Amino acid sequence: MSLFRKDVWEVSAEDFPVDFPLETQLGFLLRYAILAPSVKNSQPWAFSVQGNRIHLIADLSRSQAVTDPGRRELYISLGCALENLLVAAEHFGLRHGVSYFPVLGEEELVATVHFAPGGVPSHARAGATLSAILRRHNDNSVFRPVRVPEQLRLRLLACCVEPELRLHLTDDRHFHRWVDALTLEADRVEFANPAFRRELGYWIGQGVFGESPLRARLGQMAISRINIGEAVAQQDHEIVESAALVGLICATGDNHLDHVKAGQLFERLWLTATAMNVSIHPMSQTMRRPGLRAAVGELLPSPGWMPQHLFRVGFSSRKDDRHTPRRPVEDVLV
Repeated sequence: MSLFRKDVWEVSAEDFPVDFPLETQLGFLLRYAILAPSVKNSQPWAFSVQGNRIHLIADLSRSQAVTDPGRRELYISLGCALENLLVAAEHFGLRHGVSYFPVLGEEELVATVHFAPGGVPSHARAGATLSAILRRHNDNSVFRPVRVPEQLRLRLLACCVEPELRLHLTDDRHFHRWVDALTLEADRVEFANPAFRRELGYWIGQGVFGESPLRARLGQMAISRINIGEAVAQQDHEIVESAALVGLICATGDNHLDHVKAGQLFERLWLTATAMNVSIHPMSQTMRRPGLRAAVGELLPSPGWMPQHLFRVGFSSRKDDRHTPRRPVEDVLV
């Protein structure tokens, strides 16, 4: 089992090795990349730093055969880590160029990023800051009944610059009700599956959510043996109902490149929202079942787009930020 730590969140821009070689500086950027969100906090990434390049590698040993058999969420998670890397690079004045899946037929080498001095923040990342990377956290609270101002919604929409992606942010009650119903169905189906519960229990037992070893082990035993689908469905009903906006990222296709780019957009959105004191919370379960995912697509005003990632937007009712632990950089370097 990898060692998960919370002290990795204590990174400071003041420690950037300005007077060191570029390769050393790139190693420092990874301290921000590893703070990205991932499916069940599985952190399915590895990195290789070589001169002026960073290779982003999929750690397929951390994939989830039951929850994510097609690895769509795994590659979305890798896109989130890539976006953190690019945000950090732009902050420290580094130009970057990304080659996606540079080796034909090789799904593990997700991207090679070339860096050079002289970069400036891109328009789409203007609101995605280093401080937002450190503040971002998963907020599954019932949101406060506050509307998202239109200007803020438009700022989030401006984060989508990829022509192959489309972003929907809506407060339409009809759409909300359908998403609520589909989420409830997804919860019940997932937790009724003993294999799903065992897989979820495994990750809880690994300590990915920050529990003590004893509590993680007890949580693993409980989840693996008890179907809590109805309780989870009721909790998620309240969560969906409280959303000020429901967000959906769609793509023209459904391959791993689309998944990586959807992950980049999602993290860019999350960081931009965090900088404006707005919460984002992913709702992945509906996207995991082909029939329910297709049903979400049928709700869209324009056909032909493939739903990739569903989430809610609103204002937190929490008074504290709860970070989940991460594997340190030295554990993900190859």
